[in-house]
Amino acid sequence: MKARFRAKISTKLVISLMSVVAISGFSSVFLGLNVINNNVVGQAYEEVRSHLNTARYFYNERIKIIYLFINHLSSLEYLQNAILYNDRPLLIEKLLKVKKELNVDIMTITDASGRVIARANNPQSFGDDESGDAFVKYVLEKRKPCSGTDIVTREQLLRESKDLADRAYIRVVPTLRARPKDRIYETKGMCKKAAAPIFSGDRLIGVIYGAKLLNNNFDMVNSLKNLLFKDERIGSHEIGTVTLFMDDLRISTNVKDSSGKRAVGTQISEEVYSKVFELGKVWLDKAFVVDSWYLSGYSPIYDINRRVVGILYVGILEEKYNQIQRNATMFTLLVILITGCVAAVLSIYLIRGIITPIKRLVSASQQLAEGNYIQKISITSSDEMGYLCTTFNRMVDAISERDRKLKEQTEMQMAQSEKLASLGRLASGIAHEINNPLTGVLSYSTVLYEEIKDPGYRADLKVIIDETIRCRDIVKGILDFARETRIDKRPGNLNRIINELLTILEKHVNFQNIRIKKDLAENLPEINIDVNQIKSVFNNLAVNAADAMHNGGDLAIRTRYDESERKIVVTVSDTGTGIKKENLSKIYDPFFTTKETGKGTGLGLSVTYSIVQRHNGTIRVDSVEGKGTTFTIEFPVDTGDNTTGSKSMITV
Repeated sequence: MKARFRAKISTKLVISLMSVVAISGFSSVFLGLNVINNNVVGQAYEEVRSHLNTARYFYNERIKIIYLFINHLSSLEYLQNAILYNDRPLLIEKLLKVKKELNVDIMTITDASGRVIARANNPQSFGDDESGDAFVKYVLEKRKPCSGTDIVTREQLLRESKDLADRAYIRVVPTLRARPKDRIYETKGMCKKAAAPIFSGDRLIGVIYGAKLLNNNFDMVNSLKNLLFKDERIGSHEIGTVTLFMDDLRISTNVKDSSGKRAVGTQISEEVYSKVFELGKVWLDKAFVVDSWYLSGYSPIYDINRRVVGILYVGILEEKYNQIQRNATMFTLLVILITGCVAAVLSIYLIRGIITPIKRLVSASQQLAEGNYIQKISITSSDEMGYLCTTFNRMVDAISERDRKLKEQTEMQMAQSEKLASLGRLASGIAHEINNPLTGVLSYSTVLYEEIKDPGYRADLKVIIDETIRCRDIVKGILDFARETRIDKRPGNLNRIINELLTILEKHVNFQNIRIKKDLAENLPEINIDVNQIKSVFNNLAVNAADAMHNGGDLAIRTRYDESERKIVVTVSDTGTGIKKENLSKIYDPFFTTKETGKGTGLGLSVTYSIVQRHNGTIRVDSVEGKGTTFTIEFPVDTGDNTTGSKSMITV
């Protein structure tokens, strides 16, 4: 049987530990892959977002450079004079110089009506009306400089230069997932552009503007790619790509098509176009770019009228992060596999180290259950199992000692109970025997007191009557303490009992200089109690409190409901003389009193203690000599006896 027991425990431990290893392993794989995927993907999109912000900043800074140059030129006095005196050679010379320094494609000056005065590209072409140009129109109307992105027509480009018009020409390449295109080529151009007014004093005399054509111009996308991605590649694909779109068409990009050429003329996917171009929102997600998947960021490009005219794109090849995920996944699986093997070996070792001590513990427990407290376990290790064996041995010693003390205490309680029972029977018999003579003495003394008129005799008789009454009270207390009492439990409310009692006590002569304070909790639940006996409890405590406050004071009665413990707590506090520390353990003993001779029987608190115990309650006292005393009584709400009107007979 022991072999079967040992085998059963071993099997359970092996299965349990290996299950923990397996569950932990699978959970680690699942969580690890989740964390890897989330972290890698999250990091990837954060990288895309950062690169997109950098690209936008780079694009705007390039526009700003043009803006600063144009704004500076408009403030030059000799330029203003050349316009006033129609010195076209000087204007053309300056425009050519600035065009070269600024590396722009267009430099043009118009008069105050928008007619061209001088062009850097085509000096012989002038006098045409450019007031319809968005930037010229803005400057003429607002009389202040502007910069941004502009879409120019082929006609405008031809007036500047046929080379510019030809460079803007792009053949549309049908692209997967793109929206249908109604033409096969694009002739418009997208430019970075700035324009500024030229004043003579306060009079507007002209407009100067410059532009950089972006169609088929790869300077900016190459600079951004080198800045953001260096020359990293995966296979034949570059890791990072940058693209400028006009409408949905790639006009400048380093994305390559299947033949290895720049994918100029390919289109953006319809899903991205609808969100970025039509709704003007930034788009961050995975996107299919020409022939591969990229983690992509798209940002709208606006003209000076806040209309979306193009899109700036930054993308990172998804395969880069797929490789990171695969490598991290393989590494994680390898670590988990090695960890699982090590855990399995350690589990077997630990199982063998646990079975032997458990066997000894089981054997010793059986001996202990049979009452053999001498049985001890030999300690062979200093680890947790050794500590468990040590603790078991201490438990055996403690149980043995507690059993010995319990036997002694039981014997003492039985002897005390027999003494109390004998004392109760003796007290009851004596009380009954004394009660009848006392009644006769009191009756005759009272009659004599009423008939005799001599003051001397009346004083003596008064002493006899008072002492006889005191003896009768003592006998009554003895009978109350010793007799069998019947408990009549019914649902009752402690707040109502306290209020009824205090209404009577407030009129008593002993309470005339006592301030009574009540703090009774609302919605106090009813409990099964003997109303008369509980009223006697609070009456005894209140009267004792009043006796302790000879010169007046405060009597505070509070109730509260402890919902977590399901009990009602009542405190009765006074500011009287308090109880000496050495007397606290005696206050519930029969006939013990600290009152003056003749003012107490010493049975009040004994009866109070007995009543509280009969109601399954507890009572405790806290007292500081010279400051006051507090009695705390706790009654359980659910006593286990909820029968209305139930009665129990208890002999005290």
